[in-house]
Amino acid sequence: MNIGATGGAGEDAALEVYMEKGFELLERNFQTRYGEIDLILKDDRYLVFVEVKTRTPHSHMGGVAAMTRAKKQKIFKTALIYMKSAKFNLQPRFDMVDIAGHWTVFEEEEVFVTDRLTVYKNAFGSEVYDGFI
Repeated sequence: MNIGATGGAGEDAALEVYMEKGFELLERNFQTRYGEIDLILKDDRYLVFVEVKTRTPHSHMGGVAAMTRAKKQKIFKTALIYMKSAKFNLQPRFDMVDIAGHWTVFEEEEVFVTDRLTVYKNAFGSEVYDGFI
């Protein structure tokens, strides 16, 4: 399978976890000139911006290691644009979902099997906001 299919399968798995917790999906793959946010969700308290990192056994780097300061800043800038246009009075939160999985054939169709899914709530430390506030 290609990288796009793997990423999409990971986003589907992450979305399912949030939906089971009562979150509502607002946007998927929200893009601006600064970057993209995989999932934007809300519940009664939070407006959650989620970066999903999906890895297969052939990946060279884990999802957490791929979240560089520069990537976090792109997500933060993109979230600011979204928040300016959205009319929600909710606390923003930046989560990361790290997924490990593999592709297999099931009933003659290739499917992505999630081996591990870890949600990091408030994944972005204060170093991301440096220079924005």
